[in-house]
Amino acid sequence: MLRLAPVARAVCAGTLAGLVVGLVDGLRSAYPFGQGLGAAVATASLAMGVDGLLGGLGGFVVGGWGAVRAWGLTRPVGGWRCVVGLLAAGAAAGGLGVLAVAATAARVNRFLAAGVVVLVVIAGWCVSAALAPALARLFRRGSTPQVGNVPPTTVVGRWWSAPGVALVCGVAAFVIVWRTRAPLRGPALWERSAWVAAVGILGPWLVAQAARWPRRAPLAPGFVRGAALALLAVGGLALLTLRWQQDLQYLPWADVLVIVAMATWGVAMVRVSWLRSQWPRPRWGAFLLWVACLPLILVAASSEVARKQLAARAGLVGPSLAVSMRLFDADKDGYARLLGGGDCNDADPDINPAALDWPEDGIDQDCDGKDASWQTLAAPAFHNVPSSVPERLNIVLVAIDTLRADRVGSYGYQRNTTPHIDALAKQAVVFENGWAHAPSTRYSMPAMVTGRWPSAITWEGGGYCHDCRSWWPRFSPQNRTIGEVLKARGYLTGALWAYSYFDADERRGFERGMDVYDTQRAALHTNIAGPAESRGSSAREITDDALAFLSERGDKPFFLTVHYYDPHLSYEPHPEAPDFGSQPSDLYDAEVWFTDHHLGRLLDKLKAQGLWENTAIVITGDHGEGFGERGVVAHGYHLYPAQTKVPFVVRVPGIEPNRQSAPVSHVDLAPTLANLARAPHQPSFLGRSFVDLLANKPNPDVPLAPVFQEVSYEGDNKKRGIVTQTHQLIWNWTPHNTTECYEHGRAADLWDTPAGAEVCPALKAQLRKWLAVLSLPADVQQKMSASVFSGDRAPPAPQKPVDAKIGSALRVVGVDLPQGDVTRGQPVELGVHFQALDRMPEAWRLFYHLNGPGGVFVNLDHVPVAGAFPLERWRAGQTIVDRHQFSVAPNLPAGSYELSIGMWRGAERLPVTPPERADGNNRLRLGTFEVK
Repeated sequence: MLRLAPVARAVCAGTLAGLVVGLVDGLRSAYPFGQGLGAAVATASLAMGVDGLLGGLGGFVVGGWGAVRAWGLTRPVGGWRCVVGLLAAGAAAGGLGVLAVAATAARVNRFLAAGVVVLVVIAGWCVSAALAPALARLFRRGSTPQVGNVPPTTVVGRWWSAPGVALVCGVAAFVIVWRTRAPLRGPALWERSAWVAAVGILGPWLVAQAARWPRRAPLAPGFVRGAALALLAVGGLALLTLRWQQDLQYLPWADVLVIVAMATWGVAMVRVSWLRSQWPRPRWGAFLLWVACLPLILVAASSEVARKQLAARAGLVGPSLAVSMRLFDADKDGYARLLGGGDCNDADPDINPAALDWPEDGIDQDCDGKDASWQTLAAPAFHNVPSSVPERLNIVLVAIDTLRADRVGSYGYQRNTTPHIDALAKQAVVFENGWAHAPSTRYSMPAMVTGRWPSAITWEGGGYCHDCRSWWPRFSPQNRTIGEVLKARGYLTGALWAYSYFDADERRGFERGMDVYDTQRAALHTNIAGPAESRGSSAREITDDALAFLSERGDKPFFLTVHYYDPHLSYEPHPEAPDFGSQPSDLYDAEVWFTDHHLGRLLDKLKAQGLWENTAIVITGDHGEGFGERGVVAHGYHLYPAQTKVPFVVRVPGIEPNRQSAPVSHVDLAPTLANLARAPHQPSFLGRSFVDLLANKPNPDVPLAPVFQEVSYEGDNKKRGIVTQTHQLIWNWTPHNTTECYEHGRAADLWDTPAGAEVCPALKAQLRKWLAVLSLPADVQQKMSASVFSGDRAPPAPQKPVDAKIGSALRVVGVDLPQGDVTRGQPVELGVHFQALDRMPEAWRLFYHLNGPGGVFVNLDHVPVAGAFPLERWRAGQTIVDRHQFSVAPNLPAGSYELSIGMWRGAERLPVTPPERADGNNRLRLGTFEVK
């Protein structure tokens, strides 16, 4: 019979271990933010609740494993059963390992893939050893059929007595998977799977041997167990320290390992602890202590400060809340009403914080407390170019990959990393508030050349960029590029790229409008397990190509784009560069210096060829790079200044040097360059030309706009941001739905604090409006405004009143039919006035039938409101006037035509009431008109 008291003690020990880990981790997470006592208490409480709940679960798993295994050791086992049990257990563990290898074969991060395989294999050992008690009898001598009543804690202690066995096997599995490149396929996949299967099959046998090793040891078993448990405790604390010092936010299961290790240690030690003597039967007490963590979570999770701090710095809380939110999510839209999910209507999957709020439809779909209003995107006007600027102006656009603003001397950096850029800045306009829209090359560079935000670019295959699954999306020919504009203006155009993303064979759109398009230097950089890191250098060679372009340019004015890639990870040493140190940040500075050094050669060439006084030069970075600020390294996933604040140094002949604090961004570059070249205004460029700011004469007719930022990545992670002259607001849209608000140059998060009460909510409202505009096609506003009415907006009266219902959710108010005869071959417009009584039933559609003389039938089915307002978006209280235009075919016979409508799903139709308005086939008869 299973002994449950030790299992209850294990739950209690695991819960206590989790509470301790959560308390320390919660206080650590709250401390750097300076949010005050209330926020610190909420943060610590949430961490304690999550870690305590999971610690208790870990204690239950470990204690239950020990109980099942102890129960198995008390049963008589025959020899042949031992062999079967051993094979079954080994096959199970090995099979789990093979499945883990297959599941992670395509993962670029082989470190993570190897970790997953190791955890799965070890879990397979544990489960197999518990479920196959014959393993214990296989390695015991003698014919005694009964082993005895072995306490579960003893079994657990013995299993952990040989941590070296698990460590060696775990390292073996780790190395097998880690020392491979992704994707793992073909013979390599079979070979790695075979090795992992072998390790998994041997595991149960090694566990069984380890379980009896202390009894054979020359030292006292108690001492051996104590030493092993001490080693486990030290290892757990070491892992905990590593977790806290290194901010391993992308390895959240390090917390799980810590809690399980502490829980296991506690389980093994309860035999000699006060817990055993003071609480001999702690079944209900342990359960109550464990369950008490749940209300702690529910209360503390209402604090947005606690959720975002722990999601950023305590890796276990974010994933746990995400999983729990799915459990509490009644309408399965990804958001719950509890746990800070923010779902204001958990019965409607179309209403949640991540939903698109359709403007002026009377419904608050995104739960921000109000219905969205219409806004339009329009290209701001160009400015008058100062007469001092040369008419035949050459333009050089230099984009330096991964260059953050605060590592440039003209932006205040103390190291001499950019002497040539700094010298140029003394003759240029320096924009102190220059920002990238996204923290990655694949989205920032398209914004730079098209003058449109990533979400406003039309991408090949349809949809918006933040919904693309491709790592390297292509923008469609509908987006005009600055190269096309300047080529049409008579410029010789050229682009020199140093990374494979811009490969001409891929035709991503950058090549359009370019006379010279050269990507040969991309071969000098080799990716390391994906695009996040590469080796190689090309700054010298790409500059050589630029010098050759200048020598062969001819008499035309020219536009040249030069892309430097060297500062991108990896940071490699260069003999010419100063020795700034050996840390990643120091090596990065040396890479920046090396790039600046070769950029200086390009600037010297412009002077030597007499082009200096006729050439505008723009220097910027495509995004930044993190070195641990806010716990973030590298780039690609965050919108913080380290990842998105970039230099904007613009030198234009005839314009006096000055410094500007107004926010500018990559979408502003294309319209500015077109404006400087005196090209016509470009309606497709949505950015703002900052020619007026260059001249230090801001145009009051073209107001400054904040910078919009966005990044999306795997796992439905979406972040959006807005930057003004003084503040940056970041909305962690999905899955956490938290907001951060910072004053420039300060680390304190002002969201939900008195200091940010005046600024931050207004920025959040402005950001939501912007998202609504970017999420809808340009013509939806006109269609919706003319067709959807709710609240105070009164609908127009129909020409012919109708009072009928289709099903229970839709009322037909009236119809507009042609007045007089209709001529064949001419366009006709019909209008049906609907009133939504309830949400439309799922998967049902409207049909429109036109029946004429001689059995003629015309199908007029369409998505309502010219495709802008599908039926599933209709809500109670709305009046929808669905106008549909079609042409009467010239070959249709003359006569009377009747319009009928209804709702269908497959072979079903909803009933029409009153029945006398129907045609006997569940079609509502609306009226007739004559065709001649």
